[in-house]
Amino acid sequence: MKLGIIDSGVDVGFLREHGIHLAGGARFTLDLGARVLETRSYDREELEAWRAGTSTVDLQDENGHGTAVLSILHDQVRPWPEVELYVARIFDQEVRAHSLCLVEALRWMLDEVGVDLLNLSLGTTYRALEAPMREVLERAVARGAIIACAAGGVPTLPAQLDSVVSVGDPALMEGLGTGVKVDHVVPHRQVKLYMGGRWCGDAPMTTSFACAVAVAGVLRDGCPPEWRRKQR
Repeated sequence: MKLGIIDSGVDVGFLREHGIHLAGGARFTLDLGARVLETRSYDREELEAWRAGTSTVDLQDENGHGTAVLSILHDQVRPWPEVELYVARIFDQEVRAHSLCLVEALRWMLDEVGVDLLNLSLGTTYRALEAPMREVLERAVARGAIIACAAGGVPTLPAQLDSVVSVGDPALMEGLGTGVKVDHVVPHRQVKLYMGGRWCGDAPMTTSFACAVAVAGVLRDGCPPEWRRKQR
């Protein structure tokens, strides 16, 4: 199985400490002044050199969010399965990214790499790129990919799209906005995760982390049949 995470990158120290290897990675940035989308992809050999400390790549998680997502997967799926792990970094240190970077990261993950399971602990209210986003997601689902995305307090993309399994948590459901699509609710209010260089056993649950918990369930127990029905 190929597993993908689009987020803020990953902390190389976490990879080393927990014996995790990446099969591939990519960085997407947008230079608004020059109107240029910059993409840099990395193969397994380059990532192993980064992990060994003999090279650098632009995947280092400067915020901690992407590492926290990966840590939830690693903690909740034991033993860690034989998966090919791919990471795309679109966020900066403040967890900001242009929607165009998200669309291009989706294309890379789903069309070029062809991941089977994709974690999207993110969302945007910007709808101008809904059509190309919908196109790439529907194409992936047609070949059997499972795409889980954090739902928002208001309608967000890509969680609102029928091709995506949108995931919520109890706090979201208590104040759910009008028209928000939620396909799956993780009932827990706390989660164990790694952030800031250490493990935290009782971090508050968010929809972003709930999405990772849901993806961990697929890795551990298999895909719920109703998820596939909703994505046809």
